[in-house]
Amino acid sequence: MERSISSRFYFDYNATSPLSLKVIDFFRSGEFLFGNPSSLHQTGKKSKKFISETSEFLYKTFGLTSSDYQLLYHSGASEGINTFFKGIAFRLFKQKEQATFFFSTVDHACVVELKEALELLGHKVQFFGVDRNGQFDIAHLIDQIKQEEEENRLCYLNLTYINNESGVVWPLTLSEQIKAETKAVIHVDAVQLVGKIENWKTLSPLIDAYTFSGHKFGAMKGVGFTFLKKTFLFTPLIVGGSQQSGLRAGTENAFGIYSLKLALQEIIEKFDAAELSAAKNLIEEVVMKVVGDKGEIVARNAPMRNLNTIFLILYGQKAELLSARFDLLGIDLSTGSACSSGIIKENRILMSMMYSFDDSRSSLRFSFSPLMNQAQAALYAQKIISILEKMIH
Repeated sequence: MERSISSRFYFDYNATSPLSLKVIDFFRSGEFLFGNPSSLHQTGKKSKKFISETSEFLYKTFGLTSSDYQLLYHSGASEGINTFFKGIAFRLFKQKEQATFFFSTVDHACVVELKEALELLGHKVQFFGVDRNGQFDIAHLIDQIKQEEEENRLCYLNLTYINNESGVVWPLTLSEQIKAETKAVIHVDAVQLVGKIENWKTLSPLIDAYTFSGHKFGAMKGVGFTFLKKTFLFTPLIVGGSQQSGLRAGTENAFGIYSLKLALQEIIEKFDAAELSAAKNLIEEVVMKVVGDKGEIVARNAPMRNLNTIFLILYGQKAELLSARFDLLGIDLSTGSACSSGIIKENRILMSMMYSFDDSRSSLRFSFSPLMNQAQAALYAQKIISILEKMIH
């Protein structure tokens, strides 16, 4: 069930999620995994056992096999994605090889901001854009990759499964099509996947890597995981020990890793895609009746959107004032705009989707629990419109 956060309404699940009840219950049990998983004594072996159980659960949940993929545990998606792409870049640099990296203009900042580091190592970075509904030209991208391959350059591609701001979904069939027509190595940013589309547990065995972040679905902060094809070679980002088969040095976070399993179990048990879809649609319809021609929902006509996100633009409004009003009235949400020193800047994602500068500074993102139901949605909708009505009329 959706839980209140200190009696407030929390609509910022794409940023981070409250701890799963199963994780909280585990802490309450007093089962503290303090032993070093690399130690040979019984306390260390106990921690190792919990990590092994989690690994087996993750392979089973996502339908991948340990014979094809290795699991890399890390501190979260930013580290996982940096490890993947910088690890490639360093390995190729040492081999005196150059590669081309393809990123989208709407990828997360931890992807986009790799450009400088990759170019310092002699590699090329190419960005591909999207239209107003968050869609990219797959034929053009494939042609670009093939052009690089014809010059004997290795190609690496990041595809964001679900955009954290717009909620636009790029189904895995797109990645599979690119794999079928090119030799590109594909990493899928799956950070926003869990509990946000109907078949979120189904991953394609054709893709080279998937990265997840635990705090997005109720696990602890500071822990995530990446599935990596065993044929994939890279230079570790963190060195100094032989943990995780040398992929990442440092004592594993047994508590955090086990919280991944517990949080996923709760979502698997309670997730209802049809209910969540109906709940979000209820809120969306009520909100747009009030907003009318004074705003729009971003990418509402996209071929596929997730089930928990409403990215709303209110023409002529200022995001900092909108968010402050909602905050004062007990609602936590995101402006969807970059904020520094209290100044709301233009939104990079919206600008990439061909929205104007002013519209990019007039956005609100509502992202709801994967376990939201229609009864809760009706309550949320009334709370939201009670605030909107006073602000836009």
